[in-house]
Amino acid sequence: MAARSGSTYPVFLKLAGLPVLVVGGGAVAARKVRGLAGAGARITIVAPQGALVQAKRKSVILKRRGYRSSDLRGMRLVVAATDDRALNTRIATECRSRSIWCNVAAPPEAGDLILPAVVRRGRLQVAMSTGGASAAASKALREELELRLDPAWGVFLALLEARRERIKRRVTDPARRRKLLQDLGAARWVRRIRERGHAAVAAEMDAQIDRVARADRLSMEKA
Repeated sequence: MAARSGSTYPVFLKLAGLPVLVVGGGAVAARKVRGLAGAGARITIVAPQGALVQAKRKSVILKRRGYRSSDLRGMRLVVAATDDRALNTRIATECRSRSIWCNVAAPPEAGDLILPAVVRRGRLQVAMSTGGASAAASKALREELELRLDPAWGVFLALLEARRERIKRRVTDPARRRKLLQDLGAARWVRRIRERGHAAVAAEMDAQIDRVARADRLSMEKA
């Protein structure tokens, strides 16, 4: 089932330790490999030539040759990124017959998986796709979001992550805990990080957690 505009389902994949095949050694393949390596995938690259096969990477296996159907054996995800559109389409067809998800660089409609443009700010990931309508528009949208989503968002999520388990331990009342988590997750904290800095906002969050935890403890003692 080839992906069509308006018919895709957005999803984030956990690829850590899973086998992924990238066919192609050019700039497009290199970009795909960087993203997959960042997700912790076990990558095999098949390409007779190109920038990818000139450099040894600890996280990948390099096979300096052309694609073979047997390369699909055991793979969970395949990226067809050669400069041969017919070969890319053939790879996608063979993947489909084996129930393997395949992303195709060109023609993209031959594949059944779109790898979207992504903006990353620490733990924050925002993925976007134009449904194949325009690669240029997708790039423009990513650049716009990169301007709007500044590094303060990454700092914000790091602060929340560092405090989540502490909140679960110290605030036992579910309603009170939920309200605290919702309040700490509000966008106003990002503005405070920009205005006052990381340390000041961390102290303010901790003070709010302490207040709620004290109130929670007192209510438990009175019960």
